[in-house]
Amino acid sequence: MSARNIIVLGGGEDQIPAYREARRLGYHVIGVDQRPDALGAAEADRFLCMTSRDPAAIAATLGPIDVAAVISPASDAAQESVAELSRIYGTAHQPSPGALRCSVDKGFFRALVARLGLPSHAYVQDGSTEVLLAAAGRMRHPLIVKPADSSGSKGITAIGTPADLRGAIEHAWKYSFSHQVIIEEIVSGRHCSAECFFTGGRLGFMAVTDRTITGPPEMISLAHVVPADLDASVHARLREAIVMICAEAGHEHGPVNLDFVLTPEGDIHFIEMGARLGGNGMPLMVRHAFGLNTVEAAIRLALGEPLEINAPFRRTAMLQILTSEADGVLRDVVGMDALLQMPEVVDVQVFKSPGDRVHAYRQAAHKLGYLMVVADTRESLMPARDRALETLRFVIENDEKGSE
Repeated sequence: MSARNIIVLGGGEDQIPAYREARRLGYHVIGVDQRPDALGAAEADRFLCMTSRDPAAIAATLGPIDVAAVISPASDAAQESVAELSRIYGTAHQPSPGALRCSVDKGFFRALVARLGLPSHAYVQDGSTEVLLAAAGRMRHPLIVKPADSSGSKGITAIGTPADLRGAIEHAWKYSFSHQVIIEEIVSGRHCSAECFFTGGRLGFMAVTDRTITGPPEMISLAHVVPADLDASVHARLREAIVMICAEAGHEHGPVNLDFVLTPEGDIHFIEMGARLGGNGMPLMVRHAFGLNTVEAAIRLALGEPLEINAPFRRTAMLQILTSEADGVLRDVVGMDALLQMPEVVDVQVFKSPGDRVHAYRQAAHKLGYLMVVADTRESLMPARDRALETLRFVIENDEKGSE
């Protein structure tokens, strides 16, 4: 009997673990990505070079095949296709409509948070430049401008003055499928992230990280440290708020990732939610810090199998995103052997090969790889990370041809 099919939408570095895990579990993997050079092209049993946002075209291309599950880790843009393909093929798990809407419509999520009476901040979402400009004129700067329905930090600009607003709106529109842009007041405080897994309406797992981001204008994730340095009362309030949000959204089963800011006054301001596995290596961090394979858990959920979420251990860990400061061509990766001899380094993944074009880190897709470091204490993480980054070196030949 031939293996059943699992469709993985997206073929980037954050979807590759799903390809490998599905094949390990004995399934035939169909990958979908519009980029012919996507990493998934070499990992899939069958690869469709087409957009993951057109489920009807994907189903027409595949025909009446036996699909056991559809999954798209780390991608908000593909979640509507996950839901529609799951419906077309009658898979065991169907995503919650409310959670799906929270993932692909930032304004809908902001309204849900406000409706629950949780701390909120001023925002406006619309498809009209004039409406956006007028509303933003009543908001407190600095502001952040985003596509309302995109992920991976694409199209984001943080601005300090009204003069920059129109250009930021036009930039965000380039990445918005719905032609909707959201403008929000920037909340000052500590940036954090919560990687969670629900089973049967219960929050079965929550990993909270301290998140380091780049400065304006992009404000993209650079590193995560777990466990986050939060006191017990904040942790309890966070857990209660996440349960409230997911109950309101109807999210009873599966992964969910939320970014939030903890203000100096102790308020928790949720920024975004994705009802899927987090990007930027979050499943990798959870596996090394807690011993939990969330990729396998997400696949088993999509297959309709019963889940038991267990985290057998807890370790202090840091995931560092490896980046380039300039556009160019990667000529060499130096120091890998020495890096792997460092006791604190438990994993390193490089997504580029010599000869590949690389970009300055202006969006999440521009990352070069992941570095995973563990230590006995938080205080010893940073020196270990610094030694690792001094050991590993990317030789990049700068040029003038780089682009987004």
